[in-house]
Amino acid sequence: MRKLNFILPALVLGLTASASGAMAADVCQGPAATPGAVLHGPVLEISDGASLCIAGSASPTAWTRVSVRQLSASRPLLMAAAFGQNATCRIGADGLADCTIDGARLADTVNRPEVIKASLQWRQSLGPTQIASAAR
Repeated sequence: MRKLNFILPALVLGLTASASGAMAADVCQGPAATPGAVLHGPVLEISDGASLCIAGSASPTAWTRVSVRQLSASRPLLMAAAFGQNATCRIGADGLADCTIDGARLADTVNRPEVIKASLQWRQSLGPTQIASAAR
């Protein structure tokens, strides 16, 4: 029984580390957005300050990554503006998306004072190593 008490937590820890490593690779596993498409759904992944992942369903195989037109924000700023929000993105002929959240252009939303404040508070709650990786 004592041996089992050691093996079970080690197994759970190993599976968790393995799953998080796999998720870090790319959780947006859906098809690429095609020009002319309109995507609508919650934003469930933000890997950088210029793209986001729109969920078409609960399965990551239906999550589509879009690059947002005229958006150059920090990842924390985009997280504060879009994560968990329902977005509508129209994909242009150049493959870039024009996105709105609650009817407002995402490029405008990231500049709202309350969003900027939220992004700064989020960064302050992180340690130095996490801040460096969040800035990617």
